[in-house]
Amino acid sequence: MARVELRNVTKKFGKVLAVDRASLVVDDKEFFSLLGPSGCGKTTLLRIIAGLEFPDEGDVLIDDRVVTRLPPKDRDVAMVFQNYALYPHMTAFDNIAFPLVVRRRELNLSKDEIRKRVVEVARLLNIEELLKRYPSQLSGGEQQRVALARALVRRPKVWLLDEPLSNLDAKLRIIMRSELKKLQKTLGITTIYVTHDQVEAMSMADRIAVMNKGRVLQVGTPDELYHKPADTFVATFIGAP
Repeated sequence: MARVELRNVTKKFGKVLAVDRASLVVDDKEFFSLLGPSGCGKTTLLRIIAGLEFPDEGDVLIDDRVVTRLPPKDRDVAMVFQNYALYPHMTAFDNIAFPLVVRRRELNLSKDEIRKRVVEVARLLNIEELLKRYPSQLSGGEQQRVALARALVRRPKVWLLDEPLSNLDAKLRIIMRSELKKLQKTLGITTIYVTHDQVEAMSMADRIAVMNKGRVLQVGTPDELYHKPADTFVATFIGAP
């Protein structure tokens, strides 16, 4: 089970209120999307769940366990960044293996077990033939798959995705939406996906939290948000697609 809960989470950067008393629950194995315009606080909220930022107020719970002040390594979550953050001097294999290598003793893994896991996740993402290449030798879509594989190889409880498709061209974005959704269902992994693209959220997510100016305005299924918006902002933001 990997249930994520936020309770009245608030985060300020100086005088800027980035997240304002945000509360929500993400169910086990759910594909949940944080949707809103640029600067609405969705990425900050994702970073708080990851442990890359600590809230000024409120709590973060994973599996009913308070993890608010725990570092990222103790939360059993994995994050895919918008720019992929691949190490340029490492091959695709070494990039994917990195989370296992740095925690090899803790996870009690042999080199053969690490190789087996890397090949397994590479096969899942259809990048087996790319493992010897460096990031500079990969296309944008291939780099993205390597970043996804690196996040999944550790078999985390929660998968956090920060606009991972935004650097891809329109055609590839549509293909990857379908592949990501299929992958998430196959793995049965709790997923929180940040996007500013309404169509992306509506077509992929089981439920969506619409955010604006640091606040969670409404949480619901795509159908609920479209047909029963809580206010004018939600109606206009969701209505266009």
